[in-house]
Amino acid sequence: MGNVSPTPHQLLTESLIFWSIGVVLASRVIANESIKRLYFEDYVMSATFLIYTSLLVLIQVSSRYASNLMDPADYDQVLSDPQEVRNRIIGSKVVIGLEQCMLFSTWGVKTCMLTLFWRLTKNLPLHLYVKIVVWYVAVGFVVIMVTYYAIYCRPFSQYWAMPVENMQCATYQHYSITQAVFNISSDAAMLAIPVPLLIKAQMKKTKKVLLVCIMSLGVFTIVAAILNKVFNFASPLTTTYQIWYIREASTSLYVANLVCLWPLLRKIFSFAATQRGSDPNRAQPGQSDEMTFGSSQSRPSTSRDRARLIRGFRDRSVIEGMRNSGGSEGLNSKTNYSYHTERADAVHLEFSKTAAPNSDLEANRSHDRL
Repeated sequence: MGNVSPTPHQLLTESLIFWSIGVVLASRVIANESIKRLYFEDYVMSATFLIYTSLLVLIQVSSRYASNLMDPADYDQVLSDPQEVRNRIIGSKVVIGLEQCMLFSTWGVKTCMLTLFWRLTKNLPLHLYVKIVVWYVAVGFVVIMVTYYAIYCRPFSQYWAMPVENMQCATYQHYSITQAVFNISSDAAMLAIPVPLLIKAQMKKTKKVLLVCIMSLGVFTIVAAILNKVFNFASPLTTTYQIWYIREASTSLYVANLVCLWPLLRKIFSFAATQRGSDPNRAQPGQSDEMTFGSSQSRPSTSRDRARLIRGFRDRSVIEGMRNSGGSEGLNSKTNYSYHTERADAVHLEFSKTAAPNSDLEANRSHDRL
């Protein structure tokens, strides 16, 4: 894009396209769930989507107003026109709201993903790493907010001052560096969380590859964040950063919501397996659809299937860890198996409670159907 700002039409077109895709992803949760079955991260994502929508709206408003971001050589010409000064003050104030929406949208997505990872790794050694990442993300948010409001631009009114005395109040470069450091590093740290779970999880290769592809989409979020800052620093006097805000915020929102598409993807792959006559998840005689993860007869439930996905990751990781340690205690002891089952129930994961005392084999089959 060079040193040319994106046009209002270009910003509007990309906003509508990205927002429409986001609506489709987010609406699947609403379409398939009742309010009582939603998880905490679903409520956070709903609020985040509203903030994301506000971000896109403010970008459209900002594209129609100039701000105090301009070449100092143009000050004399701009200051000679009172209406131009008023418009730039309005535009500068819109940018403040725009930046806050971008920050809350980005950290809202992180909150959703970390909440999911928190339940995914509960009672696993990896849970300590998740706690560290949670604290790092929280500290990063506080640091960014404090530096934005109290350090990089003082007094705060300089953010919309005409003319601006401190160029950081117009270019936001120091703020952008701080935000980029915490944003990109925390995304990279979060991207590493599912890796050991996917390695240890005992599931069909097709489903594992599918999950790897979904998790690896987080790389695109990091790439978008990096490109956002590269273009921002390369063209400090343009609004190129706004179009990259659209792309970065949209990409992160998509990645976080793809977990809600797991029931749809599962059904597609189960249907393909059925067509080949080798569906490993086909319900057995006397088995209810509730315990058949691959059943295509019931309507997909996002929260229920997500719970089973979490159960499959966590319990298989625990069992695999016991097997790798060389001990038979965890694999052969019915007491230990019941212990892990009870721990999973503590985070609202559904296990079959009607199995007979001597039905260990059937219990293992229920696990393997993920």
